[in-house]
Amino acid sequence: MGSEIATRAVADLRLTARGLPSFYHTILALRFPIDVAHVLELRYLLNQAADGYLEPALTADERQFRKALAVAIDSFGIKNNYHCERLIKILTMIRDLHAAHLRASRIAEVSLRNALADLGKARAKLVRHGLLSLVVTIFAGMTWLAANDPGWTLQLLTLLLAYLTWDCFHALPNIDKEPGVLNPALNEVLRTRVESLNWKRLIHKLSLILGYKRIPGLEVFPISSHA
Repeated sequence: MGSEIATRAVADLRLTARGLPSFYHTILALRFPIDVAHVLELRYLLNQAADGYLEPALTADERQFRKALAVAIDSFGIKNNYHCERLIKILTMIRDLHAAHLRASRIAEVSLRNALADLGKARAKLVRHGLLSLVVTIFAGMTWLAANDPGWTLQLLTLLLAYLTWDCFHALPNIDKEPGVLNPALNEVLRTRVESLNWKRLIHKLSLILGYKRIPGLEVFPISSHA
């Protein structure tokens, strides 16, 4: 299963706010061993992104987060100081990408929900105006038929009201199509949103990929493939 996921997805992974959901789910779904080429691709992706990442100022929250990461990393048996610091930098970068992903996802959700609400209001307004125009058109038409000599003003008014009625109801099908586009977009935003990160599993997977951790009996990639 792991190899299938890697073959299909690793080459397309991006460490960006937009690409975070795909990266996160792919990493957590990996089952070792995977092909050595994909291990190298993942290492390159992680190291290149980490090298270009500017770490934020060490606020109290940032210090607490880094301290918690150091404790978690140590519990996995990673004692090398360089490996520990490198992993902390990568995880800090992922946290920032996750925060940006959540902001963008929630902004998109609010925008789509507002658009759907506006469509509902516009549809209700059209229906009200259409029904009102229809009633007035019927009344004007009956007046026209009942009059012995209806003037051009009444005739023009009746025709204008009939057009307004037609225009209101003619616009409804176009409005009714919009939710068919907006609802799938909203569902996709909600489906791809990563509400929280499983830090322990991330540390476990990333440390294996980067070669910072070894588990007896577990091959990250087949030795024959490496040879």
